[in-house]
Amino acid sequence: MQKRKKTKVDMLIEVLSDGEWHWGDELAQPHKVGWRFGDAVDKARDKKGFPIIRERVGLKHRYRLPQF
Repeated sequence: MQKRKKTKVDMLIEVLSDGEWHWGDELAQPHKVGWRFGDAVDKARDKKGFPIIRERVGLKHRYRLPQF
């Protein structure tokens, strides 16, 4: 049986699931989510219903997934 490869959405949710803020630079690292993670954020919000929060601080953005 073959294991399913993790998608960028899976990796994004795995990182954000701690409820803490994560900077875009951190998410862009290959071992986290990788470059062009914005599409994964949109898919997680729109298709999977995750309430990911984005906040702009200066010229950078940070992201978090609130814990309920």
